[in-house]
Amino acid sequence: MSAATAPPVILVVARDADARSAVVAELARRYGADYRIDEVVDEHEAARRIERLVDGAGTLALILADRAGDVGGRSVFAVARSWFPDVRRGRLIEWGQWGDAGVREEILALMAAGELEYYVIRPWHTPDEYFHRTITEFLLEWERSIGLRPREVTVIGRAGLARTHELRSLLARGGVPHDWLEPADVRARERLERAGIHEVPDVPVVVMLDGRAFVDPGNAELAAAYGLDTSVDVGRVVDVVVVGAGPAGLAAAVYAASEGLDVLVVERESIGGQAGSSSLIRNYLGFSRGISGSELAQRAYQQAWVFGARFAHAREVAGLERDAEGYVVRIAPDLGVRCRSVVLATGVSYRRLGVPELERLEGAGVFYGASAVEAQGMAGRPVFVVGGGNSAGQAALHLARYAASVTLLVRGESLADSMSQYLIDQLAAQGVAVRTRAEVVAGGGDGVLERIVVRDRDTGTTSEEPCGGLFVLIGAAPRTGWLPPEVLRDRWGYVLTGPDVVAEGGRRAWPLDREPGAHETSLPGVFAVGDARRGSVKRVASAVGEGSVVVSAVHAHLAEARAQGEQSGAA
Repeated sequence: MSAATAPPVILVVARDADARSAVVAELARRYGADYRIDEVVDEHEAARRIERLVDGAGTLALILADRAGDVGGRSVFAVARSWFPDVRRGRLIEWGQWGDAGVREEILALMAAGELEYYVIRPWHTPDEYFHRTITEFLLEWERSIGLRPREVTVIGRAGLARTHELRSLLARGGVPHDWLEPADVRARERLERAGIHEVPDVPVVVMLDGRAFVDPGNAELAAAYGLDTSVDVGRVVDVVVVGAGPAGLAAAVYAASEGLDVLVVERESIGGQAGSSSLIRNYLGFSRGISGSELAQRAYQQAWVFGARFAHAREVAGLERDAEGYVVRIAPDLGVRCRSVVLATGVSYRRLGVPELERLEGAGVFYGASAVEAQGMAGRPVFVVGGGNSAGQAALHLARYAASVTLLVRGESLADSMSQYLIDQLAAQGVAVRTRAEVVAGGGDGVLERIVVRDRDTGTTSEEPCGGLFVLIGAAPRTGWLPPEVLRDRWGYVLTGPDVVAEGGRRAWPLDREPGAHETSLPGVFAVGDARRGSVKRVASAVGEGSVVVSAVHAHLAEARAQGEQSGAA
């Protein structure tokens, strides 16, 4: 069997022969048809087996080891990942061994250093479905990250073309598996020929699983092509329009739809918002091993959909007006949806660098956001991440799996004020360099990014650095410019809610006798949640909390509006 057709390997490392046999037997019964199950006694033999696998151009999918060991000063898990960046790694333990102080401390230290995904309890009966649930999750994560499964969509476009990057990012954040091919690739030309395109265009082409080809499709056209609803029913009055499908908007949709409200969610880009591009969210409640932003968003989207929420994908909200039913949400270019209430969950956009020569290279080495789709393309390159928040830290860790080096550039004095400690610890453990009081002031390249100029904010000195990828995550600006002036905002554009409406706008800003609700804006029945709301905590969990809590205020407003309508009718 050639290396190209050899099955991926699951490697079991255990000193005790009986324990090793039990794990191997359970794995072989369930996964033996698709994976090769290898077993070794200790970390040194494991390292040699991994090197032979590399020499034979094989693939390591999962390593399970009963200790970290020491291979030239590194754990066996670190050795595995140095050769196979996407390998999943589990620390084998016996049932109840999580109570052993030494084992617990080793697992926690390995996870804090980013060397381990989680522990795996050795199977002690057959079949052990708890064991297999963990293994299956590991293998599913590996399959997704390495791109092994057949792809539903192929993007054919030049690497340095901004639109190529935009389309790939849109698909990735939408949870759509896709291949990417350069136009010069023989496979690209074959697929174009089968689709009836005989001349390779200068713009990207998207080829679907059924053979349909779209030349430089718009976002709405692309969404519709892979089965997402982009339509808007203008003849229907809905209970609530949710503007934005990030964590806050998705939570609002889930809770509102589950409680019987007629819900329409309008999203201009892709499900998940900024969180959707995060490679791994480690501190979200209920996911002990972490979860990618796109996976979390897709689960929430499916949950809302099952409850009956409707989605208008790749559609942009352009305005908001009052009418007899409540409000009209204007959707570009010329549609209007009538509704009884509105939840603003528009989120924020990353601020721009403002360096003209780098702005011209967006998508060609300069990326705004985590851009997980570009990480594997950074292999062997020096990479810089600009930003000091959790998103920047997560991006740096993900890129460190592939890039030759990763440097985090931070304008402030330290990371402690803006980043979770677990991320700071992992950055240090993974060898990510951190330069504080630094900013990017120039850069360039011949069609693609090749270099940047970094300035020390204290001394004013500059240095030119070779750079194959610049990922910018430097704070945010709320997406609220489309709102009417009646919706009060602060000078940065964040929406005022609750007591702030009266405190800063005065009684003239609020037309009712009652006080505005906690998430209610200066327009009764229009609410704001998540990052676009002033005073919000910029965390996924907080956004989800606000999105769920606001639904009770929506119910109260709808009840108030019904009562007023009944009084008017009686009069």
